[in-house]
This record gives sequence, C-alpha cells and structure tokens, in this order.
Amino acid sequence: MNNQFVRPEYPLRTFDPYDLWASRIGVAVRRNFYKDTFLGKIEAVTLSLLDLILPTVGRCLFGAQPRYYPIISAQLLLEYTTRGLQTAEPLTSATDHLRNIAVDPRGTSGWAWGLGFPWMSKNGLYPPDVPFITHTPYVMEALLKLAKSPGLHGEAMAMFLGTWPFLESLKVMNEGKDFLALSYAPVDEPRIVVNANAYAAFAYAMHAAYGNENVCETAKEKARRLIRWVVRQQEEDGSWFYFADRERGNFIDGFHSCFVVKNLIKVKRLLPDIEGTVDEAIGKGFGFIRSRLYDPRAVLVRRFAVCSHRDPFHWDLYDQAEYLGLLVDFGRLDEAKEFASHVEYRFRKGDHWYCRIDIFGRRWGKDFLRWGIVPFQYHRARLDWALSESI
Repeated sequence: MNNQFVRPEYPLRTFDPYDLWASRIGVAVRRNFYKDTFLGKIEAVTLSLLDLILPTVGRCLFGAQPRYYPIISAQLLLEYTTRGLQTAEPLTSATDHLRNIAVDPRGTSGWAWGLGFPWMSKNGLYPPDVPFITHTPYVMEALLKLAKSPGLHGEAMAMFLGTWPFLESLKVMNEGKDFLALSYAPVDEPRIVVNANAYAAFAYAMHAAYGNENVCETAKEKARRLIRWVVRQQEEDGSWFYFADRERGNFIDGFHSCFVVKNLIKVKRLLPDIEGTVDEAIGKGFGFIRSRLYDPRAVLVRRFAVCSHRDPFHWDLYDQAEYLGLLVDFGRLDEAKEFASHVEYRFRKGDHWYCRIDIFGRRWGKDFLRWGIVPFQYHRARLDWALSESI
C-alpha cells in the first residue's frame, strides 16, 4: 500500500456526512425523531435511505455546498507541522483562514469555533454560529504549533489567548469543591456530555501552560476540577457513557471513548502533577476500548459497545482514526503500523477515501474529509514521525 504523503490544497472545502441533516428539512426530521414520534421515525428512515443510496443526488436536491470545517483546517495544520512542513505555503495564511472561519470573524468577544451549520441533537438545536468546546481546542492546538514559526508567533498567540473568553462563557452544569462539569456550548443544555468536559480540561490545561500569567492558576485549577469530574464518570469496566446520566438515548461508542482517553493523556502531559488522578482512568479506558470495541478478527474498531439507535453502517473511519491515535500515544508502533495499513485497505480506493462502510460491505462517504478522513491522516502522520524517531 502506498503511504507516501501528498500535500493537499489548503484550505479545503468538503461535503460532509451530515449535509442533508443540516438542511432545514433535516433539522425538522431530527427534531421529530428525538420527540420519538412515529412520523419522525419514518422521516428519518426515508432521509437515511436517500443519503445511503444516492448521496450525490441527495446533496444536489438539498442544495448542499462544500464547507470549510475548523477541525479539518486545524488538523491539516497539525499534520503539516508533524511532517516537518513548517515552511509550507499554507502556513503563511493560516491565521487569516482560521480567523475567517471562526464563529465571530472579527474576534470582538474573543475567538472560538464550531460546526458552521445548524445541528439538532438530543440536547436541542445549536445554530451555526454557536462555538463548541469539542471543536475549539483543535484550533487552539494548531495555533500553538503556528506560534513556533517566527513570522506567525505574535498573531497566532494573540488568537490563542483570545480563546479564554469562550472557555469562561461555558455554563456550569455541576460542581463541587474539587470537581466541575461544563456545557458543550455557551447555551443552556439539559444533559452533560462527558467527552466535552475532557476537551474543556485540555483547553484549560493549554491556557495553564501557555496562557497569560493572570489566568494560569485559574486555568490549572479548572483543568484539575474538570479532570476529577470526568474520572468520576468512568464505569467499573473502564467505559464512559456519552451523557453523564442513564436516560434514554445514551450510548458508548468508539471514537468518543477515544476522545476521553486522548484528552486525559494530553492534560497529563501539560500538567504532570495530576498523574495520580488520571493514570488509572487512562489505563482502564484504553483497556475497555481494546477489549470491548476493538475486533481482532476484523482488525477494526466497532462503532458501539452500547447502542442508542440503528443505522445502515457497520464500520466508521472516525473510530479507526482515534484508535490509531491512541496506539501511537501508548507507543504500540508496530501494532499501529499494521492497523493503519489494514484500515487504509478497507477505507481507501485509489486516491479516494471513504468515511464509512455499510452493512453490505460498500464504502460510503467519498472524500467527506471531516468525518474521520483528515483525523486518520493526521494520526498516520504522527505514526510516521514516531517510527522515524524510533529508528
């Protein structure tokens, strides 16, 4: 299999698995579905079948257009720097691009990033201009990488420091003397999302390590309290539910489980003194993923350990991408190399990547970059770098 890196154009617009669901009709269908109405279920099945069978036609019918996604832009920048392309042309205009795709391109109240399209979830409707704690840390991480380039240092650090108001705007949903849980976005939400708080801990830890002196201690304390809350949500078997409750619609899946573990690892690297708080949780979490979600016969990661609904897809590249990242984090490089090659064999055809495989074994989601393709390529870059360093 040819793994030679080919630098893509930057920035990239792309279609997405959720194009139809982000439309006016799609939002209404999801709203009805989450109300658990019979009509909502019929509508959801109909729209799902259209997207499964005729994804290109469906996007034409719904007038979907390729978009810029902050996660793609950030992870491509992280990939470039990981591969040693700090002087690559895309980096010179990266801060301008990240500014343009921010929730507020003027940055009048600080800097933050979200999906860029309306999203109806079990927590309610999020408008396209709402920033997410699950998205903004990727850009923060990329900005810190850009800041290592002398010509970009000042601008990149100013934008990074400008993310503080967004973090402080998140709603407190649960707290005690030594723990804290925040919202997914700066809006009122009915349910607490576990992986979102792992991301919040990472974001605050970055400010503790690289932020202004006047916020470092506050950032460090909040990161510690967030981490304690996340660790306390862990089940005996090492898993985390998506929501911090046992209400209907909760689930345990592959990539969100990986998100929690990887963010615990990142916080530990930035704040080594919390090692005793997170080490056991990291080990148990990774053990759960390997024992309950990884399928050694298929050499792929299953989508769910606890499922909330059914759809026509069997495998998802996002699960594989985040598991690959953990294999690199844990130094399992030989295993990671074999795993990455098998994933590429299953999800790539020629020069094109697909983000899902359906129940009939067909690849689906050609070059839908946000949903696992760019994350996989980034973690592949991390693997390549780690292998070169181990020689």
